[in-house]
Amino acid sequence: MKKWWSLSLIALSLAVLALSYSPRPAWAADAESEKLASLGRALRYTLKTTGPASAIDTGGAAILVKAPLPAVRKLVTSYGNYKTFISSFDQSRVLSKRKGTSEVYLQVPILNGAAHIWTVADMSPPAKDGSDEVISGRFKRGNVADFRARWRLRAVDEHHTILKLEIFVAPKLPFPPSVVTTQLVRAADRAVTAVRDRAEGKPPAGARSTTASTAAPGGSAQVAASASATAPSGSAPAGQSGGQDSRAAAPAPSPASMSNLPPAEDASVHRAKDVARR
Repeated sequence: MKKWWSLSLIALSLAVLALSYSPRPAWAADAESEKLASLGRALRYTLKTTGPASAIDTGGAAILVKAPLPAVRKLVTSYGNYKTFISSFDQSRVLSKRKGTSEVYLQVPILNGAAHIWTVADMSPPAKDGSDEVISGRFKRGNVADFRARWRLRAVDEHHTILKLEIFVAPKLPFPPSVVTTQLVRAADRAVTAVRDRAEGKPPAGARSTTASTAAPGGSAQVAASASATAPSGSAPAGQSGGQDSRAAAPAPSPASMSNLPPAEDASVHRAKDVARR
């Protein structure tokens, strides 16, 4: 009887140990990924801007992507394609690439399209930062006082990636810092959401809303398409002013028209002008 009791106790102990050390899905044990998974959309946040400090906070957004990290990284580093699937950028082009660093031209609408900013930035190759991969954008020139961008990618498991984007822009125009920060947070949200949708094979948010509008008789999407077809070359299509009156959103100024460009003999300026024409 004593022997039987001892064997039963040993068996029970082994069963408890087996349950304690049974493998669990990697991402299920990750508090951050669980929170993002339950949210089902981007989590917005802000960071105090340092190095140097600014009254404008850095705007950020994090999202869980149901795709492996290499696939997400490929989308993040396809800078020239940003304009095709990230609504935060209405122009994007790689001007040059050297030793893994890409010189990128970006144009971004702000304040619901009431103004546009453009910048040429150096985007670094992916670098390890603890468990994250970091891709940083460093300001070179543009019609803003400063621009910084930082993508963060972390593999949760083989099929899930946490993606973050943190953006800082210091406009030369005297906008209230809180207004700029709000726009930066929204832009970061749109960017990480667009990357997630593309990585997971979903249609862009704009395409989904356009489809819904087209389904209704006389939908606004049909009107916009008709107006776009008859608009003169170079004019902005109707419906791209973010819900604002189209008269209030003037076409974005091209880099060639900005007074604060570097000297015209700079070869990179010609590349930027070429971007504007295209």
